[in-house]
Amino acid sequence: MKIRKSFFDYFDKKINKMKIAIWTKSPPKVAAIEEAIKTCPYFKWENIEIFPLKVNSDISDMPISMEENMTGAKNRAINSKKEINADFYIWMEWWMTKIDWKAYLFWVVYILDNNSKWHFGFSNLMEVPAYFENKIYNENLELWPVLSEATKEENASKKWWAFGHWSDDMLTRKDQFMFAFQSAIPPFFNKYYKI
Repeated sequence: MKIRKSFFDYFDKKINKMKIAIWTKSPPKVAAIEEAIKTCPYFKWENIEIFPLKVNSDISDMPISMEENMTGAKNRAINSKKEINADFYIWMEWWMTKIDWKAYLFWVVYILDNNSKWHFGFSNLMEVPAYFENKIYNENLELWPVLSEATKEENASKKWWAFGHWSDDMLTRKDQFMFAFQSAIPPFFNKYYKI
């Protein structure tokens, strides 16, 4: 059985750094990806260089289907490759989708490596309250203004985000991102994906 790839199979030996491009310049998201990488057994944090980017998804601003979101994730990774040559390109975002009669919110991570191999990872799904589902799916509104209106807090998404508001802070944005990242990264390294 082939031994899993390690950090040393990816990093640039000339500069002794692995380059990771991430689609975000948001400080909370950058902090979340840094923590996810620091706790990941496949990486050595002291040899990682992070490059935050902002690139287009080429989809709507409020995607509400799995297919549209997956397309947006891939588009951002491809567009990131046009901006910088890196070992990994990481995209992270929340998604909303309908399953049967209910809508669910969850985080997703899409990782593309420099060999064009890619994998998705997902957090847990949380049911969207009916009020928000109606505003988003029937009135075509975005989540963030609706969240601020319902909580009567300006920029409510920046304080707790939807997971926090809807779970009394049991589920945090950072935790959901970590779960999604930890689901997306093993296929690049784990031996069972090589069988």
